[in-house]
Amino acid sequence: MSRFRGQIPHTLDKKGRVSIPARFREILREQYNDLLLITHRQKCLVAYPPEEWEKLEDKILQLPQFSKEVKDYQRTFLSAAQECAVDAQGRILIPPELRARVGLKERVLFVGMLSHFEIWDQAAFEEEHAPKMENISELEQSLFTLFKI
Repeated sequence: MSRFRGQIPHTLDKKGRVSIPARFREILREQYNDLLLITHRQKCLVAYPPEEWEKLEDKILQLPQFSKEVKDYQRTFLSAAQECAVDAQGRILIPPELRARVGLKERVLFVGMLSHFEIWDQAAFEEEHAPKMENISELEQSLFTLFKI
């Protein structure tokens, strides 16, 4: 099974359309379909194939449904999700409200996250993640400890 991996820069056109990177399109075509569920998380958009989105929803349904935190999460993350079809040219139209929520400008960056991918404003990604790259060994050590690797 192929996964979404890598960082791929692209350009958002004036109408809010962006081409899905070729290797991501190939994964969608071979393993899923031409539909994505897109919502926002902090400073980026997240795009899930419907099957992966349903797995996420199933996990959320297992959480305590009367919990304030669960309801807040559902109202902010889940309720903002929109279905976006990949057109014949391999592009998606990102709805204006989602573009505005994360400040997408012309230069965007697709970031593979295995089961889904993120869409960042490229400058925002660089600002957010440059300090983390300097501390990659600390991040690795935390993960190794967490997963007992």
